[in-house]
Amino acid sequence: KDQKQTFDTVKSYGGLRSIEIRKNRVYLNNKPLYQRLVLDQGFYPKGIWTAPSDKDLKNDMLLSIKSGFNGARLHEKVFEDRFHYWADKLGYITWAEFPNWGLNENAKASETAFMHEWPRIVDYLKNHPSIITWTPFNETNTMECNNQHKQLMRKAYAVTKKIDPTRPVNETSGYQHQKTDIWTVHHYEPNPEKLKKALNPKKGVYRNFPQFETSYKKEPYIIDEYGGVWWLPDHLRKKIRSWGHGDHVRPKTTKEVYERMEKLTEVVLKTKHIQGFCYTQLTDVEQETNGIYLYDRKTKFNMKLIKKIFKDQAVKIKKGYIQ
Repeated sequence: KDQKQTFDTVKSYGGLRSIEIRKNRVYLNNKPLYQRLVLDQGFYPKGIWTAPSDKDLKNDMLLSIKSGFNGARLHEKVFEDRFHYWADKLGYITWAEFPNWGLNENAKASETAFMHEWPRIVDYLKNHPSIITWTPFNETNTMECNNQHKQLMRKAYAVTKKIDPTRPVNETSGYQHQKTDIWTVHHYEPNPEKLKKALNPKKGVYRNFPQFETSYKKEPYIIDEYGGVWWLPDHLRKKIRSWGHGDHVRPKTTKEVYERMEKLTEVVLKTKHIQGFCYTQLTDVEQETNGIYLYDRKTKFNMKLIKKIFKDQAVKIKKGYIQ
């Protein structure tokens, strides 16, 4: 402002919330939170990793909420500022992740690149209250894991906590853990009874690769990839080369899809030590046709039934949590 004349105006916003771990639970604003997340890869038919418009970013969250989810695991992509803006505005919780697909964690060059980029991502995004968890890696190596790899995972945890000590760090989504605040596993068993048996072992908890990782220390336990049930409408099956989890037992009708989704989710909800889930996935992505919605965001299913599966039964079973 100069001599009562305004030359420029800047508007911003702020949001306050607390996120913390108490024993084996995650607390949001001092209340235990049950996380009903959906995997969101942020792909679009025309722009791939680039959303067509601001409206499309907001719409993806509205589609997710309509499906019964209260947030998303943002998978293998640094999402746009405007996505986080709308997440803040809508109260839509997210896990932010590094795009490390294909990264050779055993190579020194990979460590150099990662340690240059990841801290800048965390510092850049840390003022968004909708982000409640940081995830530097996804499905890290198993058989080829060496000391270089293990040290990198511990370094990633440490540098993330140094930049932002206010949020939990899940140093790798699924597979093998070295140092983490939240214990995550991936399991795509399509048979509900077999999934129940796997998630409820006689001793301890299910772990993807216990022989390669540190011991489970009663961290909040979340299955952050499951489901992935394949489905395509009849008119698209010959046009799209498609794939989904559990392809060897593909459902033949939408009724079978609903039943599988519901029973798999019920198993997760009734496994007492599990504190949240992430269903794969929000939309179809290229050849992956296991989304709740088609790639172009058109509906595949009866959304009232989908919401009943992912929200209504969760509210009914997981009493005492905010959802």
